[in-house]
This record gives sequence, C-alpha cells and structure tokens, in this order.
Amino acid sequence: MNDDRQFSVSRRKVLAGLGTIGIASAGAGLGTTAYFSDQETFENNQLTAGTLDLLVDWEEHYYNGTAGRDLVEYVDPTDQDAYVLPAVENPDARAIAVRFVGEGTDQENKDDFWDATAIEALPDADGDGLQDSLDNVDVCALGPEDDLRLANVGNEDAEERSEGLYQSNRTSNDHTSAGDPLINLGDVKPGDFGEVTFSFHLCDNPGYVWVNGMLDEELTSEGIITEPERNDPQEIDGVVELLDELQVRMWYDPDCDNQAERTGDVDVMLAIDTSGSIQGQERTDLENGIMEFVDALPTDGSAQVGAVSFGGGDVTGLSGLVAPGAFSLPGLSYGGNTPLPAAIDIADQVLDAQGRPDALPVIVVISDGGPNYSEDTTLTYTASVGGSSYTAPRSDSGFSADDGTVGYDGGSTDSSVNAAEQDETAAVADLVKAGADGSRIAVLNIGDDPNADLGDGTDLSVYLQTEIASSGFYRETPVSNFPDVADDIANEVTVEEEVFFNGNLRAALDAMMANDGRGIPLDGDRTTTFDEVSDPENDPDRDPFTGAGVTHCLGFQWWLPVNHANQIQGDTVAFDVGFYAEQSRHNDGAGQTPENETAEGNGDVEEPLLT
Repeated sequence: MNDDRQFSVSRRKVLAGLGTIGIASAGAGLGTTAYFSDQETFENNQLTAGTLDLLVDWEEHYYNGTAGRDLVEYVDPTDQDAYVLPAVENPDARAIAVRFVGEGTDQENKDDFWDATAIEALPDADGDGLQDSLDNVDVCALGPEDDLRLANVGNEDAEERSEGLYQSNRTSNDHTSAGDPLINLGDVKPGDFGEVTFSFHLCDNPGYVWVNGMLDEELTSEGIITEPERNDPQEIDGVVELLDELQVRMWYDPDCDNQAERTGDVDVMLAIDTSGSIQGQERTDLENGIMEFVDALPTDGSAQVGAVSFGGGDVTGLSGLVAPGAFSLPGLSYGGNTPLPAAIDIADQVLDAQGRPDALPVIVVISDGGPNYSEDTTLTYTASVGGSSYTAPRSDSGFSADDGTVGYDGGSTDSSVNAAEQDETAAVADLVKAGADGSRIAVLNIGDDPNADLGDGTDLSVYLQTEIASSGFYRETPVSNFPDVADDIANEVTVEEEVFFNGNLRAALDAMMANDGRGIPLDGDRTTTFDEVSDPENDPDRDPFTGAGVTHCLGFQWWLPVNHANQIQGDTVAFDVGFYAEQSRHNDGAGQTPENETAEGNGDVEEPLLT
C-alpha cells in the first residue's frame, strides 16, 4: 500500500521566545527608539507517514517431457550429476532424476534447460516466458506504464485497473493470458515438474514477511472417477489424492536462479541409532540403507562422509570423514538406551575438526525413538578415531542442561523419554545448528510407529521434526523401506541452498494456513537457527527483511514422482499462494491477522492465485 498522507506541523512564530534579540536606544536627542531584531525560522516542517508497499514478480517453469526434452536424459538418482526430485513421501514411487546434456558446462546445460522450460514471467514485455532483467533498476520508482513495473496482486479491482495478474507486461502466450492463475496446468502426469521463483521487494521500510496460502475447496475435487481410478487399491472415496502425491519444496533462493542447487562441497556425518529397539532384520535393513545412502553421495570429490553410532549406553562406531568410495560401516554395537545429545555433539565436533572450510556441514540422524540416557551428572561419552578423541558434552556453555556439572543432567533411570532429556537434547541441537558455520541436522525417523508417544504425551515425529531437525529436513519411513529411499534422501539433504519446507502439497498448504492465516514466517537472516515451520513468529532468531526495494527470492517447486498413480486421475487441486508483510519497527514479528485491505501502512498482502 502506498500511503502518502502528510501531517503538517504549524510553524510557531513566538517572537518573545525565539526571534527577539534585544532592545537598545538609538538616535540620542531625537527621542526615538529602534528595535534591533532577528528571527530564525525553521520553515516547512512536516511529518510524512511511512510506506510499506510489497511488490512481487516471478518466473515460472514447467517440464512435461516436451519443451527441453533434447536437453535432458533420465538417469538413476545415484548418478553424481543427477538433478533429483525425490519420492520419499511414497515408497511405491521413484524419484525424478535427470542429467542435463549439451555442449556447455554442467551449469550452462542446466541453465539452457531452465530457459527452455520457462513458460511465463512478470515483467516479460517481449512474451518469451523469461523475466526481463531488473538489474540496477529501482523497482519502487517504476510508474504504471513502465514495461518493467512489478505487481500488486490480489486487489479486487485488479482487472479494472490492469494490475497484478492482469498487467500487460505479464507473459501472454499459449500457457497464459491476462488474469489466468499463475500455475494453470490441465494435464499433469507422473514425471512432470514445475517451479516458480517469486521475488518480493519491500519499498521503503524493512518488514517481517510470511508466505501464505490456502486450499480453494470449491474448485478442488476428484472430478470424474475413471475405471482405472476406481479400481486402484490406493483410491479412497472422497479424498483428492493429488494433494498427497504432489511433492513440494520451498527454499530461499539467494541467486534468484530458480534452482535448488546441490553445488559445492558437502561433509556428512551419520549419527546412527543402535539402541535395543532395533532388532533382527531391522539391523540388516538399517545397515543396507546406510550403505545405499553413502553410495548415492557424489563421487567427484565434492563429498565426504563419516559416521558415529549411539546405543548400548555409549557412543561408539566413530569413523572420520572420507570419500564415499572409501567409507566402510563401522562396527555397530546394538542394545541399551539412546544417548542422542552426545552423538549429535560428537558428530559436530568431527565436522568442525575434519570438515573443509567451504563445505556444507550436515549431520544425518537416523533413529527410531527419542533421547534416553542414564541419570548421572558426571556421565560423559568419548569416541576416538585417527588418534583424535572427542568428548561430549563439550564444556562450552549450553551443551548440557547445567554447565556447572561435568556430564549430562537430564537422564533417567528407566527406558522412558522424559521432558528433561528432550529439552537437553533440543538445546544441544540448537547450538549445533546455530550461526553462519552451524551444521544442518537432517532427521530420518525409522520407527515402526513414527508418531509414538514419548511417554509424556509428546509425539515422536513432532519432537524430531520441530526440536531436532533443521527446517525442511525431516523425513520418516519404515526401516524396511530405508534401502529403497536412501538415494532420494541423500540427494535431498545435500541441497546447498536453505530449504525450509519439504513435503506433500497437503502439508504445504497446512503450513501456509498457520499462524491465523499469516502463514509460514520467513527469516531475513539465514545464519540463525530459526525454524520457519515450527518456531514461533516472534522468535528472537527471526529477522525482518531489508526494505528500500531490495530483491528477496523464494523458490516454490512441485513435482509428481514417477508412479502408476491411477488414484489421482481427474483430480483437480486449486489453491492460493501469497505473501504478507508488516513493518518491523514497533513489531516483534508476532503478526496481526492479515486483511485484503490493511490500514495505516502497517501491512500489505500479495495473493497470486495458483491453480
């Protein structure tokens, strides 16, 4: 919203107090006097209400096996050059994995493919589907007739005023025309994928920003149920299965290139649960899954991997960082309890000591339960590899509940997981994730019951996702299925840019309807540990976004894994996606309920419709 109301302050001409300098006699004998005077006036004082205008632009891509087909070839997800869209939400499906081909470098070939699959953008005055360059453009100063103007979307009179989705500088081609929803695809099939990169700009003031959305239940339906759909064993009457089959990820895209990239070096430490709850065939499945995971890591020198196990009342099985081809599974000792905080601490210490300075540090926790360890404030855990020993808890502040004791403080005498153990482990995970050099923690829940009660009413999946995992890096699958999805998980956790949501479309819309409709709170400083999906909006680690028209990009990608998927035939899903912003001054990020029209320049909503 642009609110240019001005509040004038009247000039006060108080001569006695401001302008009068003094009185003296002049012209002696003439009986006259003159007044020497001077006035200093501060003129044209005014107060202008600040503005918070949220402008958006976008570029959309779609691949359905036609445009761009000569630029890709399908490969196995373990191919080190593969671009992988995983299928871990559905063990019956397989990932979409392609390799980009052409005469250029890998990145040049990838960029060529992205150009070939661009279907629409704004601004796009020439209609080629690619966004016109906004380099060195003050987007907040553009007028309504400028070809590079950005969008105010969601206004009720947008059509009449030719704004937002009706703007003339939006792409007009076979894929879209004025007023069409942004994602508007009528024949999606397994193996299709698409992506929209939004960029948003806060004109004038900095502000807190949310990405939000909701399901349009009137337009969402199963449609005509075909004979193959009716006979599919996964068909559920009255359920729009497309919501569950479509996968979504959202990420901060700092280079605004529409690509969630696995680039650069990555150092991975596996933290393997070997507690007594993993028995018999589960141990074989766990070990096979680990090796499948390692085999899926890049073998071009960009990846290193090591491991540590926790169970049997100890942290054992430590192996340092090596190339994936040189990795061998350390001896695993099964049984006993689950000292998870020590495993996370030692894995992070190995990454600090052996990791490469520019590599992405990742800890992958593979567990079927919550933390459980002995009640002993002198309890410490030590593991050694290559002549180096690592002891947990570290003496640094915060690596145990009470820094004044030697060891851990939250332990218990039984096999239940108490609140103190949960809190102590969560605090360790937060420290490990903190800061610009913090480690990403990815969690794979392999429990028979991933939603098991930890004993105090806490759901295991909620605890592992919200308290331990980095935002967007929680998955669950039965341990028996781990070997089949390990390559998908490996490709997912090594994406370098910060992904804050991974899941199906139904879960994505649930997250985007949270916080009284404000949606998912975004973080203007990605070096902090703020978890967009689970942390409170006013968390101290959440920061506002810079104003003054600075560009901030967010990627929204969807894909339909390769599967027979007859249960989704004819399904239609319609939903909104938008952004909500509030000024940061005088606010702590807690947010107000967004409205279509907000008052006083405090908030602004952009709602491009996606169908």
